[in-house]
Amino acid sequence: MIFASFGNSPVPFLRMAEAIENYGRTSGEHIIVQNGLTKYEFKHCTAQAFMDKDTFLFYLKSCEIAILQGGWGGISEASALGVRIVVIPRIKDIEHHHDQAQLVKALEAEGVLLGCYDTKELPAVIQKAKTFNYKPIKRGDASKIINDYLNSLLKSKL
Repeated sequence: MIFASFGNSPVPFLRMAEAIENYGRTSGEHIIVQNGLTKYEFKHCTAQAFMDKDTFLFYLKSCEIAILQGGWGGISEASALGVRIVVIPRIKDIEHHHDQAQLVKALEAEGVLLGCYDTKELPAVIQKAKTFNYKPIKRGDASKIINDYLNSLLKSKL
């Protein structure tokens, strides 16, 4: 089973919805989707807008692969559980207020997840995820990555 979570951003994430629906249609895999405020008619996935924390964690623990948007909450939960993670980062100023790709690329370089920057590549990234050697972040270990990221933002503004 694949579990996909769109987070709780008020901005719709139709690019991710379409990619997951297309993958569900062509792969036949069982996909559970928590689509948040993204209104989309899924036909090849089981979707609901929101889940309570226990339900969310149940699907996260049960899935073979989690497909997430680039927010820290879902990524940190999935990584702490040792889940194989594919992330489709939201695009700055279109789907989110900041650039999620920077954090995703930093975590990808650490072996924590696989980024999917072009949704047409989602099937190939999912296939890679099935055998990728993930390196989960232990709770409390993210401060270096976050501090490096924040420092890079400060340096880029100077």
